Amino acid sequence: MRTRYMKLFAVLSIFVFVLSSCASMLPSPDQITSEEDLIAARNKCFAMYTVGGALGGAILGGLISGDWKGAGFGAAAGGAIGFAYAWGKCLSLYSTLKSQPVAGYAETVQKTNYNSSQGNIVKIEDFSINPANVLQGGSAGLSGSYYVMAPDGTKEIKVTETRTVKYFDPKKNEFVELGSVDQEITAAPGSRKADGKFDVPKDVPEGRYVIAFKVSAAGKEDTVEKEMLVQKAAASNATANIEIAGLTATMW
Repeated sequence: MRTRYMKLFAVLSIFVFVLSSCASMLPSPDQITSEEDLIAARNKCFAMYTVGGALGGAILGGLISGDWKGAGFGAAAGGAIGFAYAWGKCLSLYSTLKSQPVAGYAETVQKTNYNSSQGNIVKIEDFSINPANVLQGGSAGLSGSYYVMAPDGTKEIKVTETRTVKYFDPKKNEFVELGSVDQEITAAPGSRKADGKFDVPKDVPEGRYVIAFKVSAAGKEDTVEKEMLVQKAAASNATANIEIAGLTATMW
């Protein structure tokens, strides 16, 4: 038994190393300059993590059970939410967010009754997902407004805007985080508006998801979550699955 678990640890270590090495080869969103490059990056990232989920499940299932039947069950389990997992890991390629100032310090003070004795404050005033029901392969827009305030005389604050996606796993009967993207900006105290988009891959499982928006600055943070329902697309996804699987030969 001890030998089996030592083998499990060794194989999983190699697996994690290979997966991490492949992930480091993916381009960042800032390096993508065309729609063709974006599609290629999405396909490569998605293929890497869906295959990774199935392989990881197979390794665990096979080594723990000691036979190929266990490996098969492990691969199936690993791939069950593999597409949702891949979406989270590739979220920076499937989601955008831009924010801009809408009111300065004085106007925000008047609107919120802020005073310097309150110290640093981060407050999300509004956040919405539209539409709340999305078909596989569709997209949803996000819109939010928030303010970041600091004592009078503060010129700039480092702000981190984070968007996160979670999936309701029926087996666990709870939402599990799939992935998140941080966006750092330097802003003057005041009010800001954030707009963006979440593209939903056509192969993610239908079900309940949560999109979270968090703003952090000067040791303070605020988070708002909205639930989104992904519904099955009318067209079959079989062809798409085959195309994604076919990319693994080039990737590996």
